[in-house]
Amino acid sequence: MNSPERAQSEVIGAVLLLGLTITAVGITAGIGANALADAQASADIERIEGSMTQVDSKASLVAHGGSTSQRVRLDPGRSADVRADGDAGVMRIEVEAETETGGTETVTKNVTLGAVVYERGDDRVAYQGGGVWRSNGEGSWMISPPEFHYRGDTLTLPLVTVDGDGLLDDSAVVTGGHPVGLFPSENVSNPLLGGNVTITVESEYAEGWGRFFETRTRANVTQLSPTEVQVALRTRTVHPAVSASASAIGAPRLEFGGINTLYADSYDSADGPYPGKGSASDNAVIQAASDFHLTAGGGGNTESIEIRGDLVAESYKIPNGQSDKLTVTGERRIGSDLGGVTPVSGAITARMNEARDATGSGESGFDLDNGSTVVIDTSTTFTGDVTVSDGTLQIEDGATVLVEGDLTVQGSGAIRSTDGAAAGNPNELLVDGTISVDDAPITTDTRFELYNTDTINVTGQARLAADGGVARNLWVYSSADDIAIDGEGDHGVAFTGVLYAPESSVTLTDAMTFNGSFTSGSFAFNDADLDLHYDESLRNLQPFEGEAVPVVSHLHVSKHQVKVESE
Repeated sequence: MNSPERAQSEVIGAVLLLGLTITAVGITAGIGANALADAQASADIERIEGSMTQVDSKASLVAHGGSTSQRVRLDPGRSADVRADGDAGVMRIEVEAETETGGTETVTKNVTLGAVVYERGDDRVAYQGGGVWRSNGEGSWMISPPEFHYRGDTLTLPLVTVDGDGLLDDSAVVTGGHPVGLFPSENVSNPLLGGNVTITVESEYAEGWGRFFETRTRANVTQLSPTEVQVALRTRTVHPAVSASASAIGAPRLEFGGINTLYADSYDSADGPYPGKGSASDNAVIQAASDFHLTAGGGGNTESIEIRGDLVAESYKIPNGQSDKLTVTGERRIGSDLGGVTPVSGAITARMNEARDATGSGESGFDLDNGSTVVIDTSTTFTGDVTVSDGTLQIEDGATVLVEGDLTVQGSGAIRSTDGAAAGNPNELLVDGTISVDDAPITTDTRFELYNTDTINVTGQARLAADGGVARNLWVYSSADDIAIDGEGDHGVAFTGVLYAPESSVTLTDAMTFNGSFTSGSFAFNDADLDLHYDESLRNLQPFEGEAVPVVSHLHVSKHQVKVESE
């Protein structure tokens, strides 16, 4: 027979078990509900990003005259709103213009951007200024870019603005008006003379705008506040002196993971050619605008990095077990003297335009493949590709050669710059296309300047070199996105001169010997074996011979307003 105490304990146990079960079910249901809500919110955000991209596409079509009106489906969902806000954000464009008396005046245009905005809690997705942006209360970023084109010396900004006010239904209609030109204007004509172009954006999405400006202009971008960002584009600039063996101006980090060996030292060509490692000096400088990063995996492939001189970076990230592979005889400095990336594309474009004006309509391209020597001693334009595969293309007497297509030097072909410069002018070769040099030489005994706008590929045992190790006699200027140097054999590619490409990504593969200096936006390495010998006679020399060169010469800014309202 059961006792009353035992019967009571069974009832209490059943109640506790039932309570625990109900609690567990409640917690599980709550977690499941929260997970479901998070998944629903994420799906809503992804859906609205797609809708805003459609707004972008439809508004662009209307703004630029492709259609008088467009219908777009927004579908924000039941727990969020989409609204038009004609007062959201301002872009201010300031241009310093030269006056007739030689002074400068600042012309300012303020443009209200407006926006179409989706809101759900702290999450926002917005169409503004011709781009799509997202913010979450902690920061903002770009989903799709506005129409902002900066190439060569020309800035083109067809700015799409939004007119409208209030909530929008599931479907909206986009209509447009007439575009309004802002620049050039009565007081600011093309080309620009002197001063700066400054663009300031006041917006909830300023951080996203700032990152966009950094990637598209590579100019000085300043975050003035959480809601204000500014980009300064100089109309003309003077580039800094060539003071280092190798400089990475715009790299997220100077990463040496793909290096097998690197040896850096210095010599002075005023005293003669590079004397060899045993007699060289300890005045090399390797510098990066951000991190020096020796990866753990890549560091395992690295045999040694020896820098007879200084290593300069914003910070150092060297994994355990890799530090003994890095030797720096001078200072390992924190910080950098490098400024922001100063574009060369404007200067290169301007020089090519000058050459076109000077040489007229030009001749068609050609293929030199018969072993002969072709001498060019007067300024000439070739409208097509030039290939030198067997024979020598010789440039002399201060001639400027403009190639409108691609340049290829390969096999038994060669390019030679010689016989001094007429009236103090250097020999010049300007290539408005790609340059490919495969197992062939480009050499000079006088100052020779090589300009390029597209990809550069230097392969095999190619040689680009000034005679006698005098690096100041060869200057290679490039605005290419990518430069690839891929050596073969024990010595690989040999370069004696200055490679100045602060906007370019340079990839170095296998063997390379570099006498002089090179500057790029970033470096990448692929099983590289590098010898870098800095020519100290370059220390006080500046690209473009220290002259002020164009950065932004032509400005085309217009406002294209669209109205967004419920259907």
